[in-house]
Amino acid sequence: MKNISTWQWLGFAGLIPFITLSLLAFNHSVLSPEHTLLGFISYSAIILSFMAGALWGKAVVLNLDDSIAKLLIISNVIALGCWIALLTPFELSALILLVSGYVYLLYIEFKAKQLSATTRYITLRTILTSVVVVCHLVVMLSLYQ
Repeated sequence: MKNISTWQWLGFAGLIPFITLSLLAFNHSVLSPEHTLLGFISYSAIILSFMAGALWGKAVVLNLDDSIAKLLIISNVIALGCWIALLTPFELSALILLVSGYVYLLYIEFKAKQLSATTRYITLRTILTSVVVVCHLVVMLSLYQ
């Protein structure tokens, strides 16, 4: 069994708030529904902004040509989408915006092979994004309970 790198276990550790808050969305004995949603949406926006910034950083460090340079713009648009998700009073809209950002970011990383240094990285990103998407769907469902 291969050793787990720091970036891998940090990725999995980052799922803990997503999973915890999505489970708490159906159990209001610990947090109120408002606090659970605020915690989930704000954590999601912070993580997605971080990931968009990492995309921007990779594009800069790799000194990618102009055909990939649009990733710099995309990463900024995703970060602005996160900010809008934090401002909207409509939780469902915020969740849809955020989950769309995660899926689109993964799509970009698949499309721009230079950004995905290893198969281990893209496999991890796919697993993490899948769990995050499921957590967003769970929280969306909790809005209708």
